[in-house]
Amino acid sequence: MGKWEREQHNHLIELRQNGHTWKEIARIMTDKYGYEYTDEQCRGRWRTNRHKIDTEPSYKETIEIKADGSQVSDRLIEISEQNAKDDDYLLRAHGYDPEEWEITSAKSSMWQHHNKQDGTKTLYASKITVKPKEDRFTIKDLVRVIEDNTESIKINIPTYKLQNKRLLEVPLFDQHFGITDYEYYQPTQTKINDILTSRIWQEVLFVIGQDMLHHNDHRNRTASGKEIEHVDINQAWEDARRFYEPLIEKAFRQSNKVKIMYNKGNHDESLSWAFVQMLKAKYPQAGFDDTFEERKIHTFGECFIGFTHGDKGRKDLHNIFPVEYPEEWSKAKVREIHTGHFHKEDGKDVFGMMVRTLATRNKTDQWHRDNGYVGAHKRFMLFEYSEKELESIHYV
Repeated sequence: MGKWEREQHNHLIELRQNGHTWKEIARIMTDKYGYEYTDEQCRGRWRTNRHKIDTEPSYKETIEIKADGSQVSDRLIEISEQNAKDDDYLLRAHGYDPEEWEITSAKSSMWQHHNKQDGTKTLYASKITVKPKEDRFTIKDLVRVIEDNTESIKINIPTYKLQNKRLLEVPLFDQHFGITDYEYYQPTQTKINDILTSRIWQEVLFVIGQDMLHHNDHRNRTASGKEIEHVDINQAWEDARRFYEPLIEKAFRQSNKVKIMYNKGNHDESLSWAFVQMLKAKYPQAGFDDTFEERKIHTFGECFIGFTHGDKGRKDLHNIFPVEYPEEWSKAKVREIHTGHFHKEDGKDVFGMMVRTLATRNKTDQWHRDNGYVGAHKRFMLFEYSEKELESIHYV
């Protein structure tokens, strides 16, 4: 005969509330628990105990502060198996700032939680021991160092009267400096320089971020905390600087306006943002959008251009952008959305909105090679707009 303990009782109620028949419930219970349950036995248990959902004893959350400055936090949290291995995620779940604290030990175990409203829910009993970081140098500290040690340069910017106004968009997504170096990208830099000098532009827009750097810190980790292929991030930063600075300075001389937009990537969201702060300190003549938004736009005449990395909400971008930017959207006749992340070129016209995945000239890193993501065309894409339409796509 079937055995009735807390787990079996709550499972019965959950199955019945989900619409299973008594025969199905009896079979499921028998298979799961190794006792023979009959449909009559399950029905009888339901009739007499259906309003009595046994609950687990409440979890006692504790925080212990030790004499050496370390702390032990023990609490019940809802977390995925993957995030249970992520130090930064665990720290935040316990209320600690990852820039201020580090984990010295961690233990997580499943805790089946039951209540009438949610039924059975899997949580984790998580216990971590943390200590203050000895080196508390944060991204904010880095920005202060950059600002204090970056001397702004003076550039004599001419003013041009233009009949045919053009915008040049320079979105070099997924450069992954560190995997790829400046010497490799030097021919690309030369091609962009040639396009910049081919005419006088009303505006030049640089979109910087989007996995410009391969890592987000000096521990070879991405923004999520995942450790990946090791590179020299100091050299990667220097390579990116050598690549962008001459182009920005050329753009000042070849246009009426230069704008630099930071756009998040999943590899380097903090370090690329700091890189933009360096440019902001050095080139105060430029316009900057350094906000930490997932999705951004730029408008030029009747052209609407949206930007996002493409690792979040990708399938619904044609719906998300009109909701987030309704006024700009309604005034536009040309609508483009530019994403990266997949290291290959693709495009889809959705009711008059072009959603493009941009190609990259980046070398194939070990992860993409291991997973067979090889063979895509190696090239970047620059976009030239008039005030009425997209005029050209330049491959560089």
